Amino acid sequence: MEKKKYRLTKAAKIIGLEFIICVIGLLLGFFWEVYDKNSQWEKLIYPGIKVAGIDLGGKTKMEGNKIIESEYIAPLFEKGLNIIINGKNYKVDCSRLISFYDIEAGVNKAVETGKSLSSLNKYKLIKHGLSNRYNIDYKFNEVYLGEFVSIVEKDINREPENAKARVTPGEKVEVIDDIKGYRLDVKKLEEQIKRSIESGVLNEIVIEAPVIEMEASITAEDLQTIDAKISSSSTDFSFSSAARINNIELATNAINGIILMDGEIFSFNEYVGERTRERGFQAAPVLEDGNYKPGIGGGICQVSSTLYRAMLDSGMEIVERKAHGRPPSYIGLGLDATVSWGNIDLKFKNNLGYPLLIEAYLKEKNIYINLYSNSKLKNRTYIIKNNVYQKIQPSTETIEDANLPAGETVVVRKGSPGYKVRVTRDTHENNQLLISEVISEDIYKPENEIIKKGVKN
Repeated sequence: MEKKKYRLTKAAKIIGLEFIICVIGLLLGFFWEVYDKNSQWEKLIYPGIKVAGIDLGGKTKMEGNKIIESEYIAPLFEKGLNIIINGKNYKVDCSRLISFYDIEAGVNKAVETGKSLSSLNKYKLIKHGLSNRYNIDYKFNEVYLGEFVSIVEKDINREPENAKARVTPGEKVEVIDDIKGYRLDVKKLEEQIKRSIESGVLNEIVIEAPVIEMEASITAEDLQTIDAKISSSSTDFSFSSAARINNIELATNAINGIILMDGEIFSFNEYVGERTRERGFQAAPVLEDGNYKPGIGGGICQVSSTLYRAMLDSGMEIVERKAHGRPPSYIGLGLDATVSWGNIDLKFKNNLGYPLLIEAYLKEKNIYINLYSNSKLKNRTYIIKNNVYQKIQPSTETIEDANLPAGETVVVRKGSPGYKVRVTRDTHENNQLLISEVISEDIYKPENEIIKKGVKN
């Protein structure tokens, strides 16, 4: 059977032709719009593109430069910037901070963005925009920036505080926590400020200060081993003048609460400091070269001697110590320790293997010094012996006095003997002698007697 042939009617042909013409018209219209839009935006910045945070879409290069200058640079130089660092406000003078800026480089990048794309892609950018951001190039006054950051540094920096320990009324040791320190990371803060300004921040910059955390050199954990009193000493100062008592109190307070870590050396002069009127010390008799003389800080040798006696009973190593020229009345022979600023010091080393706490206080005209460390150290006991092996008799000095009747005598100064003393320390553990050591060999000079003899006729 022969197939039937289909032929387009005249009406169908007309409709088809009209459709093709319509499609061609639409395409021509679209491409004309693409061409027209691209032509309009050829020298304009595409929508959504920002320089220094300001949208320059639809602006020419010249317009962009003027907008950035008027809306950003001028207010920045006129008003400056508030920088909020850790909640505190700081004012930056941008006219001093910024030594040079280049708006044109950033605007040029904005103008050129997308211009090398195809016509269709350019058209898409015009329709939908971009989110590109460009910064302004700056040169900063590093000296001014450093000065500004140094102000912030003073507010931020905090030295760590070592853990402390104190003795409670029941002779229990209470440890007080250490406090971490902080140091501003200067370089990071400077970079944050620069980046913020370059990106177009206006009015306020909020920054969390970049800090470097610093640990205390003595932590609370380090002091947990201090749990017992290992030695003590006391001396009476009831014979003292008010000025001498004042000096004793200052020196006692200066050494109270000191913590000496294992291996550290204690210096009395370092902790008590220079004895001056400005620091509160007063004039009182000082035993110097075998004689009492007025001096600022008289009396503090009683504190150093009381401490030395406690130190001997703890078993610690003596580094530096010197006896007085004459025997002091408040402590046994060979058990004293004289000190003089810049000249004579009392030093000892903590060789106990544990931290040491010094407790020093005054009560009822007595100096009390207690040393605290680890209770395991109480397994050892120390016997201190001060052996006076020679007494040195004074001589008598006679001075002729023409104002006294012949044969009459007057005692100007009574003599007192001198001594040679050897101090030893025996160390015992479990009732056995571990070591016997000579601690010191001291000589106290005698004080000669002075008599005036009359020769008047």
